[in-house]
Amino acid sequence: MKKITPYLFFLITLGICSQEKELISIQKNYNDWGWNDVFVAKNKYISLAVVPEAAGRILEYNLGDVPSLWINPKLMGKSFGTSDEVKMNEWRNFGGYRLVPLPIENSSVNRNNPSKKSNRWPPPVVIGDAPYKVSIGKNKDGKKTIEVQSGVQELPVPTYFGKEKRFVYPNEIDEKIQYSRSLYIEPNSSMVFIDHKLKNVGNKVIKKGLMISSQHVSWSDSKLQDGHNFSAFIPFSKDLKLPNGEQLEISATPEQRWRYINRNRFKLDKNNPEHIKKYFNRGNNWKGEVAPGIYEVEYDYNAMAGLHIISSKSWIGYVNKITNTAFVKIMEPYNPKLEYDHGLNMAIFCSGLETGYIETEVKTPLYTIQPRESFNYKEIHGAAKIESSPILDVNHTGVITKKLFYKNNKINGSYGVFYEGTAILSLKNKKGKVIKEISLENVNPLKVLKLETKINLSKKVKSIDLLVRDSKSVDHVLDSLQTK
Repeated sequence: MKKITPYLFFLITLGICSQEKELISIQKNYNDWGWNDVFVAKNKYISLAVVPEAAGRILEYNLGDVPSLWINPKLMGKSFGTSDEVKMNEWRNFGGYRLVPLPIENSSVNRNNPSKKSNRWPPPVVIGDAPYKVSIGKNKDGKKTIEVQSGVQELPVPTYFGKEKRFVYPNEIDEKIQYSRSLYIEPNSSMVFIDHKLKNVGNKVIKKGLMISSQHVSWSDSKLQDGHNFSAFIPFSKDLKLPNGEQLEISATPEQRWRYINRNRFKLDKNNPEHIKKYFNRGNNWKGEVAPGIYEVEYDYNAMAGLHIISSKSWIGYVNKITNTAFVKIMEPYNPKLEYDHGLNMAIFCSGLETGYIETEVKTPLYTIQPRESFNYKEIHGAAKIESSPILDVNHTGVITKKLFYKNNKINGSYGVFYEGTAILSLKNKKGKVIKEISLENVNPLKVLKLETKINLSKKVKSIDLLVRDSKSVDHVLDSLQTK
């Protein structure tokens, strides 16, 4: 092996540093959105944009030229102050990737009794709509990061009393919280690594969590409203039930759906049998169990409602079926010993606001936080081209749409991958020792990995791992199969 000269070592180091530096930049008027400074993380597969003036929201997460996030066209280039004196119709919803402190029910003052708390929409402004501080940082592993921090959110917030046309203010401030987020990407991957932090900056013990959600693109053309091409997938277990004992719930009744369409879309006729059949229901976009343990929700512009169900595995996915592109979130696993807001760790919501969007919502547990202390919550987002849906499973290597299957001397499977590298079949004996490796093809997030490979297995082979070996020769397990 040849020795690495000091000069060659310098060039290698310079190349790595240059590659890291290029991943994050600050750009003015990015995408002609109208905001001055946008923090952009970008490599050859993905682009991600954080907008300080839009509450530090992530307003872009694209795989190639395919966007995952919906942006409110009416609010591009705008910013708002920190006043929580906002009415219901004044929600500054920029779109994209956002958060709401939990539980929502105690975020505002009760308009009839200022000593009590209640729900308010819009949610608290300082943490949800107001400008954030954003900077480029570096984490403990030396990765360049985008750091965001909210102002201090005081709770409960005022509530507007419409009947008397005035705001009702709390007698005292019970909670003070501050949110921050750190994220980074890597050069040859579609993954985004996110660390959330919620700090109690007040002087009282509080119980708090976060709902962290992505508002996704839900149609290919505003005239088509082809929501059936945009779906969310969530894994579930029949052993995990909601607090009311049900497997799932849809947050709208047939009466509420009928009333919403009649008021906001078009006039309906209760004497018209076709209208009754088509619209007096909860919607036909709740597709149900489309694969064992996998629930699908299609977007419906006329269904302003959500699906509540406990995710049995640590992921939730969104798919653009026109481009066969999957965007997934991998989060901390559901822990039945912890307390969750309404007993949920995840939800899917169909919004009829503005041009409409489907929302994938992740809910952290509710943590008891001492003064000056905080909790952290980690997420990983990944994106990949897939052959088809539904999504059957997700791991830290990619998306599975057809699991590894061996029959008649042929091995099959279909996947989307998060890493650039080489797909390899690793054949192992009963002790887990590698007998043989078969190199298949080069893979990356923009390329579907479809296996239809002839292979003769000896009796010694007891298991098969499908690996993605990245540019640093690190192996990532995508799927596994036990042979007979």
